[in-house]
Amino acid sequence: MKTVLITGASRGIGQAIARRLAGSYNLVINYNHSKDKALSLLGELREINPNIIAVKADVSKEREVDEVFNQAEKNFGHVDILINNAGISHFSLIQDETADDFDKIVATNLRSVFLTTKRAAPSMISHKYGVIVNISSIWGKEGASMESLYSLTKGGINAFTKAISKELAPSGIRVNAIAPGIVDTDMMRGDFNREELEELEKNLPLGRFARPSEVADLLAFLISDEGSYITGNIADINGGFY
Repeated sequence: MKTVLITGASRGIGQAIARRLAGSYNLVINYNHSKDKALSLLGELREINPNIIAVKADVSKEREVDEVFNQAEKNFGHVDILINNAGISHFSLIQDETADDFDKIVATNLRSVFLTTKRAAPSMISHKYGVIVNISSIWGKEGASMESLYSLTKGGINAFTKAISKELAPSGIRVNAIAPGIVDTDMMRGDFNREELEELEKNLPLGRFARPSEVADLLAFLISDEGSYITGNIADINGGFY
């Protein structure tokens, strides 16, 4: 059974991915602040599959990334599939942004992807197999007003995905990203009030937000053997938003 490491897996899209994959893979559920949610998810999924562990780590820090992989390797041998999902949002006018804001969001959303990919690559190369999927955003392609730093990090993920996919393809490793539109998660509902959410929904061609499970379904395909010829792709799932 292949082993999947999911960063930021305690809620939202990461949680949906863990639920979608629990029956078919060994899982390493990474969390940072949401311990109770992570342990609740762990208990739920272990009823399906005992080969699941939860590891606390701030994946923007190299030492803690190394510890997550050490725990994965101790329990399951090596990581076959890496899902870079950890991320935070940030709303502000550019003139109100600070260097600290920049450092925080770049560390969480972008540096983490670099660190985990760097740590995963040697083992994947030696096994001549690996899959990496980075969770990006529609704003990484389109940009969003008052979300310049968030858009910057997601655009960086897209460029990194394309570059690394070319670098690792000769070793049998596939690298893709998923760029969701508006997904119905706690993080999204915390960023907008009810009136703003209703207005956003009206402007979507399909008339509703994506469910986290729909993003997880797309990811399950991308990491499967059925997606074996897909690499370097930024997969859109946005209900026709653009």
